[in-house]
Amino acid sequence: PRAAAAAAGGGSAKAAHINWTNDAECNGSASLLDERLLPGQRLRLRVPATSANMGPGFDSFGFALDLGNELVIERKGFGVDIVGQGKDSLPRDESNAIVKAVQQGYAAATGGDDLPSDLHFTCVNNIPTARGLGSSSAALVSGLAAGLVLAGRDVSKPNVRLQLLQLAADAEGHPDNVAPAIYGGFQIAINTGKQWVTQSVAMPESLQAVLFIPDFESLTSETRGRLPTQVPMADAVHNISRAAMLVNSFATGNFETLRYACEDVLHQPVRGADFPLYPMMAAALASGAHGCFLSGAGPTVLALTGGHGSDVHADTMVTYMAVEVAEAMREEALKDELKGRVVIASPDRKGVTCEKI
Repeated sequence: PRAAAAAAGGGSAKAAHINWTNDAECNGSASLLDERLLPGQRLRLRVPATSANMGPGFDSFGFALDLGNELVIERKGFGVDIVGQGKDSLPRDESNAIVKAVQQGYAAATGGDDLPSDLHFTCVNNIPTARGLGSSSAALVSGLAAGLVLAGRDVSKPNVRLQLLQLAADAEGHPDNVAPAIYGGFQIAINTGKQWVTQSVAMPESLQAVLFIPDFESLTSETRGRLPTQVPMADAVHNISRAAMLVNSFATGNFETLRYACEDVLHQPVRGADFPLYPMMAAALASGAHGCFLSGAGPTVLALTGGHGSDVHADTMVTYMAVEVAEAMREEALKDELKGRVVIASPDRKGVTCEKI
């Protein structure tokens, strides 16, 4: 089991012989012990919601939102408390996804040691489940990060975040949610063949995300299974060109092109076939949204507003435009008899955070 745990995480295992200045080997064993959770202490982690794909960037693009889940761990006897989303359906024993992820992260950091048996987990879930907002990725990242911290790692350090990315992306099979959940902001992630790598893209301070979150759920595993395994060359070119334009739109702040740059022909036509996705996107664009797309596997629809020089904290124009788009999406949902709610969010730029309280 120790060998298997050491192999987890792809590229991070291959760099195990490399020391960093924040490692215990460089700073003495005391620095490692100081990071561990002692009786009476509580460990609190926060992980943001994420929106993957962003239209054409299937399995590669994603950005973090300022809606998030919290995980609190303390040493007072095993137990799992769940507040908010999933409180009536998620397991409260060792089969809980977060508990399993904590065990995995701890084993990866210790070479296979067992997790202390007296840990109590409190999960505060604000991210809607099975709505395309990265709830499962948030659970995975919070659990893995907690396991690393409990083993004495500092998840604010770049080498530890690198290991966390390898573990999380290996577990998910794709990095588009876990990369922004870890690093925050807009991330483009790839696999080099040796390890997962992610790079951030600039996001304007005043950017807003208007979300229409339907009441019904959509499981990624089910919608992914309906996607074609091969696509025509023309469709591949369509998405490659839009993905490049989307990144350039963010890099230059030229959001006029986003209405085209967010277009997709690979996954949205399949995933949006069961509800009026395209009328919802058309309504958002007609009311002033820069771009609009299906968030992750759906069914949440996300429209981008703001980002054009105005400061969301200094004047009302950014807020006005977000509200206009939100109203248009709500009215379209009423027309189509689609039940759900509208939420206005901002980008999260921090990613996973951890503190002792």
